[in-house]
Amino acid sequence: MNALASTNRRLRVALVTNRFLPQVGGAEINIGHQARYLARHVDLTVFCPRRVAAPAAAVQNGYRIRRLDDWLNRRRVYPNNRSDTFCPALFFRILAGRFDLLQCFPAFNRNNLLAALAARLAGTKIIFCFFDYLDYAKIIKSTGRIDPGMIDAHVPNAKIRWLLRRIDQAYAISNREVAFLRRYVGHVEFSPVPILVDEYLGDVPSPRARHGIPESDFVFLCLNRISVVKGQDLALEAFLRVAGALPGSRLVFVGNTQAEPELTARMEARIAASGLRDRILFTGLVERPELLGWLRHADIQVIPARFMNAGAVVVESWASGTPVIQSDAVDPNLVREGENGFGFPRQDVAALAAKMELAYRQRERLPALGVASREMVRDKYTYEALTRQYLAAYSRLTGHRFG
Repeated sequence: MNALASTNRRLRVALVTNRFLPQVGGAEINIGHQARYLARHVDLTVFCPRRVAAPAAAVQNGYRIRRLDDWLNRRRVYPNNRSDTFCPALFFRILAGRFDLLQCFPAFNRNNLLAALAARLAGTKIIFCFFDYLDYAKIIKSTGRIDPGMIDAHVPNAKIRWLLRRIDQAYAISNREVAFLRRYVGHVEFSPVPILVDEYLGDVPSPRARHGIPESDFVFLCLNRISVVKGQDLALEAFLRVAGALPGSRLVFVGNTQAEPELTARMEARIAASGLRDRILFTGLVERPELLGWLRHADIQVIPARFMNAGAVVVESWASGTPVIQSDAVDPNLVREGENGFGFPRQDVAALAAKMELAYRQRERLPALGVASREMVRDKYTYEALTRQYLAAYSRLTGHRFG
């Protein structure tokens, strides 16, 4: 019998991430919740760069957090929002920490590679969770285009191939990345980006009145930061094509407008030239209650992405009872046409415009479409479900039995 399986001690897990709370973004919130749920079952220590003027060591939500000095931030400027960080102390913490498992988020970077090397030397099992294996936003910004199938042709360099073959377990949030990783890693699984389902079910006030939008108007929602990869400019062009045939319809963009200010400026100029300024709204960043209000009280959400892994925003819509019109670039594509939403080929503005008009004409059916996928969300897209998936891998790798 495995010695660990025969003891009652908790597994010791090191979770390494490039960003963590109290920074607040999609990745930080997601990994923060994952840590909180895992800490109910394992002895968890979170390692991350010190990005804010917070204590180097703390205990919260049942786990330890260790914020390490970033050698690329010599002047100790906080908050430190650089994507690149380098924390040499991490190597020694993992090497000497007597951890059973190392789990790294969200992709390869200096710190994760350093931690993996230390874990390999220490005989610690290694798990990598990839949110995006390639930096797709950077690719589209530098080249002006992106091919969803580009991962199929990607060949890692020799150093990365060496490491991939020594990872004990990998997770990816898209089917195309799962297929890619299986070329090199023995055990690869799809892992959904989960949500706190109950957050989307309670009563939330409608934000329409605050922005002068009558409850009777039809609202197309686009929820995400304004960026080329998210494709809000495509939604705008589609709406401008059909707005004249859809009286009482509105297009509402909720999210950061300054992530790619050049794109926002082009969209604003297009709106000014259209004469439809009063029917198109940019809210900018909003507080969480208002965001939940838009998800609940919009008629349908438009997800016009040129590229998107996971599509957590799709699951958020369905949890709120709101169907979607979704580009087929979203992976995995969970839309069942006419049952929980509508799909269209990526970057096909005419097809998107047609689906927006179809949704408007079928307004009475939309609530049923949104509710249709709530059970799937409850079954597969919760932190409880993801935690069970992780614990099964932990048991396989270590022989540990969880109660």
